[in-house]
Amino acid sequence: MNKLVKNGLYIPPLHLFLHYITNDFFLSTIITQKLYVTNYYYHFEHLYDFVPHPYNWVKQFVRFTDTGHLVSFLYYFDPRFLPLAHNVHFMITFGYWVSKLCLGMSDADDRHTEETILWFERSWVYANHGLPYALLLYKIMTDTTCTISFSNTDLQYTYIWLYTWFIFIYIPWRYYTGDPVYSILDIHSSLKTKITIFIMMNSFVYLSNYIGYLLSYSCQMDMLDQLSI
Repeated sequence: MNKLVKNGLYIPPLHLFLHYITNDFFLSTIITQKLYVTNYYYHFEHLYDFVPHPYNWVKQFVRFTDTGHLVSFLYYFDPRFLPLAHNVHFMITFGYWVSKLCLGMSDADDRHTEETILWFERSWVYANHGLPYALLLYKIMTDTTCTISFSNTDLQYTYIWLYTWFIFIYIPWRYYTGDPVYSILDIHSSLKTKITIFIMMNSFVYLSNYIGYLLSYSCQMDMLDQLSI
């Protein structure tokens, strides 16, 4: 039983319960996704040595993916953050999968021990890098008011979000711990790979906002067509 709790196997049933009482799949999903990460680093902090024990649980706030939890809640409590949430989760999703499938990135925080259930852990990792974006995309595509707009301001906010994380979280963490966070950014990674990541992530900022703009523009055109009938 202790192993099941440590690995968070109680969280999927909790997700179903939260969905039942809230009738909001997005809310129940973002709560349980953050809960899983918190549960994991609380119980398996001792498997890491980034900082002195017992403080390795702070790693759950370091990765760019972890900023996705924050922007999801920002959007939930204030729908005006939808463009930013879409753009950030676009970068999280496609940045992860392109890096993993095309650049050979490995999940650096995987720990193979008798305590961990690796397949369950990876299921959550994969879900965190795709499911929130799919839900946000669904909300944009099913919006009937067509009030969502992706402006240059949203583009600027997305760049600010990315570089705020990089300058104020990633660089200090790497400087003080030596942890590259992502395997493709470690000292053994080639300069070409690092430049590729830099160009890719900056391109994804623009691409995510442009895709959002096209979707919102399409919605507005469909509404105009309906009004003209």
